[in-house]
Amino acid sequence: KSFDALDADSDAWTKGDSAKIYNLLEGSYTFSGLPNMAPVDKTSFKMFLVSFRSKIEDLGGPPAVSSDFMVLKNSILRELGDYVVESGNWEVRNFGRGVYMTAARNGKIQWKEITMKPWNEEKETSNSDENKGLHS
Repeated sequence: KSFDALDADSDAWTKGDSAKIYNLLEGSYTFSGLPNMAPVDKTSFKMFLVSFRSKIEDLGGPPAVSSDFMVLKNSILRELGDYVVESGNWEVRNFGRGVYMTAARNGKIQWKEITMKPWNEEKETSNSDENKGLHS
């Protein structure tokens, strides 16, 4: 159930479909990690995503009505107790990129947290000190 919820959530985020995402969310859901922004709860989520997509379009990103919104890649799924957690990389053209982590339990998305780097900053290179692991 939780693996299916994460698959559906990822699919809905790639399309930017707030209604589909919303239907997967647990009542206590939070979305966090955008710079200078408080966490978004389930009640505020639909309006947040509509506004967010409009701002991204204004910055030259995908049109708010487009179903081609976000690219997710390098995903890892792990069971942790009664949760299933997914993490990976996200990218929205002409807006930003970063890492995301999403947790599901009992078939509902509990939370999503992201890191973000603006689109116009250089892509990280594999030889940068930032990308070295703890055991390098």
